[in-house]
Amino acid sequence: MTMTATRTRKPATRQGVLIYALGVLVLSTVAGLVMASSPDPETSAGALLFVMSPLLLAVGLRTLGREGWADAGLRLGRERGWYAVALLLFPVLFLVPVVLGALTGDVHVVPGAAERFAVLFTTGLVARLTFAAFEEFGWRGYLEPRLAALGVPALRRHLAVGVLWAVWHVPYIVAFGDAYTTLPLAVQIPMFSVAVLAMAVIWGIARDRTGSVWPAVLGHGMANAVAWPLLAADVVVIDTPLLFGARPESLVVLPLLILTAVVVYRRWGRDTVGTVPA
Repeated sequence: MTMTATRTRKPATRQGVLIYALGVLVLSTVAGLVMASSPDPETSAGALLFVMSPLLLAVGLRTLGREGWADAGLRLGRERGWYAVALLLFPVLFLVPVVLGALTGDVHVVPGAAERFAVLFTTGLVARLTFAAFEEFGWRGYLEPRLAALGVPALRRHLAVGVLWAVWHVPYIVAFGDAYTTLPLAVQIPMFSVAVLAMAVIWGIARDRTGSVWPAVLGHGMANAVAWPLLAADVVVIDTPLLFGARPESLVVLPLLILTAVVVYRRWGRDTVGTVPA
C-alpha cells in the first residue's frame, strides 16, 4: 500500500515543505532571542514558542494551507511492537552509561536516588510527552509524510528531517549556553546533531512501519522524561558528563544510538515504500 495525494485535500508541494522548514527556523530563531534576553530562559515565552513551533507550522499548513490531515498519522497504526521499542529504547540506552560510570567510579548514585528519580520522572512525564507531541506532530506528523508524497526515498527523507530538527535546536542550545552544556558549542552542536540524525532515522522508520506519529511521540517523550532526572545532581553525580552523561550525544550513548539506527534501518528500513496513514 502506498500513500497517494488523493488522501489529502491538497497535494503535497515543494513550496509547502519549504514554507514549513523556513517557518520553524524563523520561529526557533525568534524564540532563541527571547530566551537569551530572559533572566529565566526555561520559563520564558520564548521557550514555549520554541517547543510549539513545529506544531504551529504543521497546523497552519494543514488547515489554512488546506493540505488536510489524512496523512498526519493520528491513529495508533500497524506493527504495534514499535510502541515497546519507543517505550524501552532510551531507558535502556541511558542505563548503560550510569551502570558503566558507577562501575568505574565516575558516576555516584546519591542516597535516596531511586525515590527522587521516581518523583521527577512521574511528575515530569506528562509535560515531556506533551512537548514531544508538539515537536513530533511537525517532524514525523507533517514533514515525513509530505516528503514521502513528493517521492523522496526513505533514508534521504529521514536524514532531511533530522537535519532540520538539528538546526532547529541550535538557537535553544545557544540561548541556554552553560546551563545546557559545559562543552564548547563547536563540539556540542556537531555531537548533538549526529545524535539527532540517528534518532530521525529510528523514528522515521517507526513512522513508516506503523503509519502513526505516536511511537515517535512516546519514544521522544520517554527519552526526555528519563534523561532529566538522571541529569539532576540529587539523583546522580557524574564526574565526566561528556562520557557518562544520560544524553543522546554522550560518548557512551552516541555510538549505541548510531548502531541502533543502523540495525533498525538494515532490518526494517529498506523495504518501506513511504509513510502511510493507518
